[in-house]
Amino acid sequence: MLRRTAPYGVPFNAAQARLEAYQQFQAAITADKNDPAVMHSLDAQLHSEVWQNIGPGPIVLGQTPTDASPSSRSPVSGRVNAIAIDGIDSAVYIGGAQGGVWRSLDHGNSWVPLTDYLGSLAIGTIAIAPGSHPLNQATIYVGTGEANFSGDSFAGIGIYKSTDSGRTWQGPLGSAQFLNRAVSSIVVDSTNPQIVLAGSSTGYAGIDGEIPPNPPLRGIYRSTDGGNTWTQVFPNPAGTLRIARIVQDPNPSFTAPNTRFWAAATLSGTVGGALLRSDDGGLTWSIVDGVATGLPQIGTAGALNRTWITTTYAGGNTVLYLGTSDVPVSQQSGPNYFGGTLYKSVDGGTTWTNLTAADGFCQGQCFYDMPVYVEPGTATTVYTGGAGDGGDGSPLPTSFMQSTDGGVTFIDELGSVDGKSALHADIHDITTWPGAPNEVWVGNDGGIFYSTDRGAHWVSANTNQVLTQFQICDLHPTDPNQAYGGTQDNGTDSFLGNTAWSHSDDGDGGFALIDQGAPNFVTHTYFNESNSQIGASPAVNGPASQPADYFSFAGEIPGFITSGMNPSDAVLFYAPMQLDHSNPSTLYFGTQSLYIAPDFFNQTITQWNALTGNPPYTMHIFSPLGGSTNFGAAISPSTATGVISYIETVPNVVPNTNASAIFVGSSNGNVWRSTDSGATFTNVDGTVAQYVSQIAVYPRNPNIVIESRAGFSGGTPAHNVRISTDGGNTWADASNGLPDIPVNTVVWDPVFPGQIWAGTDIGMYLSTDEGATWYPYNQGMPNVAVFSLSANRDTHTVLACTHGRGAFRLNLDAIFIDGFDGN
Repeated sequence: MLRRTAPYGVPFNAAQARLEAYQQFQAAITADKNDPAVMHSLDAQLHSEVWQNIGPGPIVLGQTPTDASPSSRSPVSGRVNAIAIDGIDSAVYIGGAQGGVWRSLDHGNSWVPLTDYLGSLAIGTIAIAPGSHPLNQATIYVGTGEANFSGDSFAGIGIYKSTDSGRTWQGPLGSAQFLNRAVSSIVVDSTNPQIVLAGSSTGYAGIDGEIPPNPPLRGIYRSTDGGNTWTQVFPNPAGTLRIARIVQDPNPSFTAPNTRFWAAATLSGTVGGALLRSDDGGLTWSIVDGVATGLPQIGTAGALNRTWITTTYAGGNTVLYLGTSDVPVSQQSGPNYFGGTLYKSVDGGTTWTNLTAADGFCQGQCFYDMPVYVEPGTATTVYTGGAGDGGDGSPLPTSFMQSTDGGVTFIDELGSVDGKSALHADIHDITTWPGAPNEVWVGNDGGIFYSTDRGAHWVSANTNQVLTQFQICDLHPTDPNQAYGGTQDNGTDSFLGNTAWSHSDDGDGGFALIDQGAPNFVTHTYFNESNSQIGASPAVNGPASQPADYFSFAGEIPGFITSGMNPSDAVLFYAPMQLDHSNPSTLYFGTQSLYIAPDFFNQTITQWNALTGNPPYTMHIFSPLGGSTNFGAAISPSTATGVISYIETVPNVVPNTNASAIFVGSSNGNVWRSTDSGATFTNVDGTVAQYVSQIAVYPRNPNIVIESRAGFSGGTPAHNVRISTDGGNTWADASNGLPDIPVNTVVWDPVFPGQIWAGTDIGMYLSTDEGATWYPYNQGMPNVAVFSLSANRDTHTVLACTHGRGAFRLNLDAIFIDGFDGN
C-alpha cells in the first residue's frame, strides 16, 4: 500500500490516475507504432524481442496446507477470488486477484486468459446471466477491484461485459459509480436479464484505501439496461457500508416485478444493517438483522464487520445461511478469539438459528476470506471457508468445513480422505457445477480446486493458468533456466527450465536472492513484523532447494532466537535485503536500521547447527551499520516517517571485498549513501516523498545511478524515475514519457549500453537513452503490475516478475557486452 500513496497525503484519486496512465500507455503504443522515428530508434537498438511467459503454470507440490505431508501437497497457481460456471458451454471462469479472467472448456485441464489487455486485471466477481443461450454466446459480467481488504487488494475501474462467452468485452461500464472501488458482487435477475444488481466495496489504491475527493458511494446499484447505466438503490451517505454479496431468492413464487434479493454487507464501525432484503426487484431495501426473530443486530462498534449470504430453495421454502465476522460467544474467552458466526433460516428469513458448531469458521481473517455456500436443492449441506489449519487432523474450526445435517455438526474437508491432495488455505469463493451439486469448486490463495464427491477427494485444477503474485525475483548467474522468487502466500518458488515451477519453501515469500558467486546458496524472507518475526532463511541446494532445506533461520523471533538485530525495529512486511555485488556472501538487511551479515550463509548454517538446549537461542549473525542514522526521517511538508525499502551496493574494483559505497532507500522517499562501507551515511536525495522501490548502479559507469519511485505525483513530471550522473551527489527527474504511475523496479539492460527497463503498475517501459525518454514495451506481456526486474549479462536475460500474472523473460540479442556486472 505504501507504494501507491497520494502526493504528501492529500486526497487523491489513485484509481483514476491509474486508469489515465493505462490510457496513456495504450495511446503511446499506438503512437509509437505510427511514428517512424520511434520505430527506427527501437529498430536501431535491435529490440524486436517479445516477453515470454515462463510460468508458474503451476507451482508443483504447493503448500496445501502449509503443514501437509508430501503426498497431499498439490499444484497451486495464485489467488482466485471468483468462480462462475456455465453448464451450457461447459465452461469454468475464474478471476484472479491481479490475474484477470481465465476460462477452461475441459474441466480445468487447461485454461486461456480472456482479459489480459483490459484496463484492470483485479477481479472481484464474475456473473453469468441465468437461463438458456446459444453455444458460445453467454452473457458475462466481470466486476473489477478486489474486495478482500488486503494491502494488495487493488481498486477497480468498473464492470466489463461480454455477450460471446468472454471472447470480446465492452466497458468499463459504470465507471462513475465504481471507479476506485471494488465490485464485490453482481447478480442478473433470472426473470429479466436487463435488470442487473451490483454491490460495491473497498478496493485499495494505496495506504488506508487512498480515498479520493468525493469518491463514488459504496452500496447497491441497479441497472435496467443490461449494465450500461447504473443507479444507486441503497443510499449510503455515511460511507460506513460496503456490499459483500448479493443473491436472488430462488423461491419461484417471487415473480417480476416482485423478485426478492438478499444482500450481505460489510459494516465499518457500526452495528445493524448487515443483512438487507428487497421485495421489488432491487428497487428498495429493508434491514433484516435486529428485526427478524433470532437474528441479532450484526456488528461490533469500532470494528470492520463482514457478512456473507447464500441461499437455496428446498422443502417448499427459501433456505438461507448468513456468515458474519462477529466473534461468537464460545470464542470470546478463549485463547484464539476467532471471528466467524453462522446463522440459518429455513422459512425464508423470518426466523433464524445460531449454528454454534461453526463458531470461529473464518479463523481470525473474516475480513479477507469467509465464504459460505449451501448446496442447491438441499437445506442440509453447507460449506464454510476461511483461513488457518486443516487437512492434518487439526481441531475444528478449519479452513474448509462441511455440514450435512444443516449445520448441527461440521467436519474438516481441507484435505482428501486418502491424504493424496488438499486445498490451499484462505478460501475466497465456493460454488457447484450446475445440475451436479456433488461437484464443488473452490477458489483460494492457491488457485482453483474441485471435488466430485462433496469434498471427500480434491483435484487441483491449477494447470497452465498463471496467477502467481510475485514480490522479488532473482536470476541464476550462469544458467538462463534457473530463477528464484518470493510470492504472496505461495511461498518461495523456483524456475528450473519448465513453466511448472518447483515449490522451494512455504509461507509468504518476499525478497529472494541467489548468491551470484556461489549459486548453490539461496535465501529468502518470510513475512516480517516487529516483535514477531524479522529475518531470512538460507538453503544450500540453490533454486532446487526444497522446504526441508530451509532448516535454519537468521533473525529475530522473540522467545526463540536472536541474531543481532533489534526485534522491536519497525520493518516492512516484505523486508528488503541485498547480497553485496562484490562479495556476495555478505548480506545486508533493512528495517528501520541497516544490518550487515558477513559470510551469511556459512555463519547461519554453522551457528544454527551448533545450537543446543532449549530456546531462547542466540546467534551472532548481524551487526548494525550507519550509527544513529534516521533512514526514515520525514520529508517536508510530509510528516510521514519510513523504514528502509531498498539496499544497493556499488561493486568494488577488488573482488571479494565488501562494498565501500552503499545506497539505502526508504519507504517515505529518502536516499542515503555511504562511502565508508556503511560506517556513516549522508542523505543525497530527500526531496521527493515517494517510496524508493529500487536503486540500480550502472555496471558500465558506477557514477550513473538510477532510482525508481513507487507512488503518485498528482501530475507530470511524475518523479517516478530519478537519475544521478555523479555517483549520487545530485539527482534529477528522468521520467519523460512515463505517466503518473508507481514504478516498482528498474534494471539496466545487460546487453545494450545506456538502456534501462522499468516495471510499473501497468506494465513495462524501456529507455534507450539513459532515462531521457521512455517508451512502453509490453510485447507479449499483459497490463499487469511488474514488481521485480532482474538482468544477467552472461545469459543475456531480463526477468520480469509480476504481481498476478507470473514471470516473463526477455532473451536479448547479445551483441554489445562490455563490463556488465550481473544483477
